[in-house]
Amino acid sequence: MNGAERIQAIDALLPQTQCGKCGHPGCKPYAVGIAHGEALNKCPPGGEATIQALASLLGRPPLPLESPDGPTPAQIAFIREAECIGCTKCIQACPVDAIVGAARLMHTVITAECTGCELCVAPCPVDCIDLLPLPTEQAQRQRQQADLFRERYERRQARLQREEQRRRAERLRRTAPVATAADAPLDAVQAARARVKARQGIPGVAAEPSALLKRLKIEASMAQVALAKAEKQWAQHGGETLAAQVASLREAARAARQAWEQAQQAPPVAASVAPDVPPDAAKQARIAAAMSRAQWLKALKRFGPTPDPAQRAQLQALEEETRRAEALAGQLHPPSPRGPGDADLKKAKVTLLTRRAALRSAERDAAPAAELERLRHALADAERELHAAEDACGRPAPRLQRIDKQPMPAELRALKTELAYARAEVRAQQHRHPLDADALARAHARLAEAERRLHDQSPA
Repeated sequence: MNGAERIQAIDALLPQTQCGKCGHPGCKPYAVGIAHGEALNKCPPGGEATIQALASLLGRPPLPLESPDGPTPAQIAFIREAECIGCTKCIQACPVDAIVGAARLMHTVITAECTGCELCVAPCPVDCIDLLPLPTEQAQRQRQQADLFRERYERRQARLQREEQRRRAERLRRTAPVATAADAPLDAVQAARARVKARQGIPGVAAEPSALLKRLKIEASMAQVALAKAEKQWAQHGGETLAAQVASLREAARAARQAWEQAQQAPPVAASVAPDVPPDAAKQARIAAAMSRAQWLKALKRFGPTPDPAQRAQLQALEEETRRAEALAGQLHPPSPRGPGDADLKKAKVTLLTRRAALRSAERDAAPAAELERLRHALADAERELHAAEDACGRPAPRLQRIDKQPMPAELRALKTELAYARAEVRAQQHRHPLDADALARAHARLAEAERRLHDQSPA
């Protein structure tokens, strides 16, 4: 068989999970590598069965699986939907479009289409994705769906290519008038800056990140991740092929990082123009800063106290990105002047949130009743302190005001707060598996008592 037929035959034997654990971005690139002499024992999802099939096809001796974690069992991803924040990062990572959802809406996995590649787990900022092993019968059925997985993967790649071509054509169309007006050959980065400045009328201030900056940032991050994976594979297995791949990816990551940093350079935002920045830009900057910090902290936790060189480089890049995002957020949204009681109000809010989180954690871990009662009393004290701080500042929270704008009595506010917590506890107990009948009964009793006390206290 010729080269193309050989690659097609090799690809037909691979499990089509598109997981990248072999050091390649997909099953087809790995098939190309095997056809050109690369080792055939680097596919953890395929395991020994795939190695034997490839060895029989190519006439090579079978080798033990090269994977520090052993073969990957048949599995599917499961999203804990109650914890999903709708960030769409898992949707973007799924190589076969097996996750459905939308921004700020709940996501879910199409189990019949999931390959168990694990690529959606790492990007999730709230760790709400689990990998569930499949029973033997379902595992065999999943392995028989390789052709379906390949088709979905190829369709997704074609769609992404069409979208990229459309975006590139749109960028070219938009940059043409800017270059003519400037009477100079501007590159894409300069054209994007000029468009943003012209649209806002504020020198040196970009109200929102352009599509080009977003794309450059994504490309730099993906190049860094690919480099880290390749360096890990090279450190474990060695070989000239992986060494050349690492060198190529390192150069690509450096170029992508440099292009993004050049595109990101802009004059600092002056304090005098900060009030003119649109609110959406400041909000987006704060969200970006929070997401960057979450990714950085998540990487710190995942890599542990002794990261390897590739992980340290990734941590350094994430830390730099977090500092840039926080600096931009601070420039676009400077702190407002505070009154004499604002410090106490902020401290009271922080105390309330801390004690509320401690109570929820204790309830989730089924702490002793005495400990739960102590935490509830501490939370009630924090609520009273917050109400007192609000009254001292003369700015009671809008959600705690009557319709007639008169301040709500402190006792009535405490009763309404207790009612809200009682309802939340009932819902939490109802969704707990296995169901704790005693805890659910106590939660219902607490809710009934809160409703009774609020009814007695409320005016007729």
